[in-house]
Amino acid sequence: MRRIIKDLALQRARRLYILAVNEARLGNYDRARRYVDIALDLLSKANVRKPMYIRRGVCKNCHIPLIPGLTATVRLRGNRKYIIVVRKCLLCGWVSRILCPRRK
Repeated sequence: MRRIIKDLALQRARRLYILAVNEARLGNYDRARRYVDIALDLLSKANVRKPMYIRRGVCKNCHIPLIPGLTATVRLRGNRKYIIVVRKCLLCGWVSRILCPRRK
């Protein structure tokens, strides 16, 4: 029974995230933020770990979907060992850095 609840919560959170991205593309940022808030509440109530597309695709400060060129800027920095993906939210200025190991 618990597995069914978690699966339903993940399905609904994915649908809400897709709706939030579509609303952000149309310029309705308040509605997109609300969809993301509902998805995060749903996942926390079902005690489900947030999927990768929500962890990396949503601003942790203002809960807007990060769409490159529209709501976020994406830059690549690098050194010998790692490539660093730097994303900045254009609405609140929040900056995220993700380390990616360089392939040989």
